[in-house]
Amino acid sequence: MELIDLHCHTTASDGIYKPCAIIDYAIEHGVKILAITDHDTIDGLDEALCYARQKSFTLVPGIEFSIEYPHGSFHLVGMGIDHSNEELKRELSHLQKLRKDRIYKIINDLQVHGIDISDKEVEQEAVGNSPGRPHVARVLVKKGYASDVKDVFVNFMVKGKPGYVKKDKITFYKAIQLIKDSGGIPIVAHPISLGFGSWAEGESLIKDLFDGGIQGIEVYSAMHSLEDVEQFLAIAKKYSLLISGGSDFHGDKQEVMGYYADGKPIPFEIGQQFLKVLR
Repeated sequence: MELIDLHCHTTASDGIYKPCAIIDYAIEHGVKILAITDHDTIDGLDEALCYARQKSFTLVPGIEFSIEYPHGSFHLVGMGIDHSNEELKRELSHLQKLRKDRIYKIINDLQVHGIDISDKEVEQEAVGNSPGRPHVARVLVKKGYASDVKDVFVNFMVKGKPGYVKKDKITFYKAIQLIKDSGGIPIVAHPISLGFGSWAEGESLIKDLFDGGIQGIEVYSAMHSLEDVEQFLAIAKKYSLLISGGSDFHGDKQEVMGYYADGKPIPFEIGQQFLKVLR
């Protein structure tokens, strides 16, 4: 079976596999088309693209922006970006500084609440890359403060819990501009996270985002139930949106690369449509 995954993370942000290693992992698990979409960074793409060429592997360069949003959680994927775009690089440099500053504030707040964690431990967990919340989470698991990473994000670093620090995020229109100016396709990641109350509200929201410049939605997502998939598929077809799919693979969150649900592979044909558009 040929598999595809258009939403994966490396050690350049908060995944556990280095850029080259995630390509080896994909090849070993039958994935033929992979998109690397690290959070607010393109730092792993040079290495990954060079290695993919050596392996004759189809790699789509991408990015995942956290968007300023009044409720829920809004992530926007830029698919097929030119990561050498100077404006994109300048904005990402600024976002990385904000991200790093936030992590040290998180560590300090955890310490204030009596949790034994240090800057050095988190930096070591990040393996020389910009530290993020998942790196803090992995340290907390290793030190016995939680049973796993999912447990961490119930008891720490969320609103009302130790370690919560609000994230500075890019605006929707700025992210759309950066993605399109760098030749990419803006895709709403796991749209169920937008936090709407009904499917009528969800469709209205996605239509507004379509009017604002999105070109596709991640229909097939590990965050979606089978009902969610059917609903988003209908919305995507109604507004002629590109259909994307990804496991949101990090390597330590029980995701299965190439699959959006247990035994449910992401349809391979959606990758061909993206490659056609990007060409």
